[in-house]
Amino acid sequence: MPRPTTATQPSPQAKPGLHLPPSLHALAHDTLSDPAFHLVSTTRAATHAGRGHTLMDRTWNTPSTIPELHSFFRAGSPATGSGNGDDNDASTRAEVRRFYEFGGDLNAHPDLLHGGVVSCILDSGMGAVVALAMGRGSDAAPKEEYDSVRRGEGGGPPRFTAQLNVRYRRPVRTPGCVVVRGWVEREEGGGRKVWARGVVEALEGGRSVVHAEGEGLWVSGKNAKI
Repeated sequence: MPRPTTATQPSPQAKPGLHLPPSLHALAHDTLSDPAFHLVSTTRAATHAGRGHTLMDRTWNTPSTIPELHSFFRAGSPATGSGNGDDNDASTRAEVRRFYEFGGDLNAHPDLLHGGVVSCILDSGMGAVVALAMGRGSDAAPKEEYDSVRRGEGGGPPRFTAQLNVRYRRPVRTPGCVVVRGWVEREEGGGRKVWARGVVEALEGGRSVVHAEGEGLWVSGKNAKI
């Protein structure tokens, strides 16, 4: 679980070229220390000639909305068949971790993040692990592979969210930081249907606290209806 840094435990520099803001150091400590996690994308660049992924690239990419967003992926063995993903070892399964810093312009109640934003980042985190875990097999580095999936150039046909269930445990305070963790539960039809789960966590008093939990279904190919 994420743990805070202290004066005797400086933030690690396990990810060359990555400079997280101080606000994210404690939350990301374990991820930065784990060599299995690799940076997959920090560009937040729009895709498809500026017509795709514009929400995070433009609308929510401001100092008062989401000034910082950093994503990491650990390759592993996603749950397959009809088995329960809880059987996967949480320390080795394929997992995406996305670290967000929020300003105060995505609030609902005063100083509380809008619940729709919480659902959105869960959808995004789980969708990212579905794309990466089910689309592996190339020799590309994780970042380049993920970026190619975002552009629609790799990882098979695009996948779309068909169902999303969110359980809100406690509000997210702003300004503040959270991490979204997502992993694959199971798949059917050679990956045409993929179920995933995710959580939104933050540090409170030096311990990790769950703010929301989500589960969803992603479909591709002949199962995708838009």
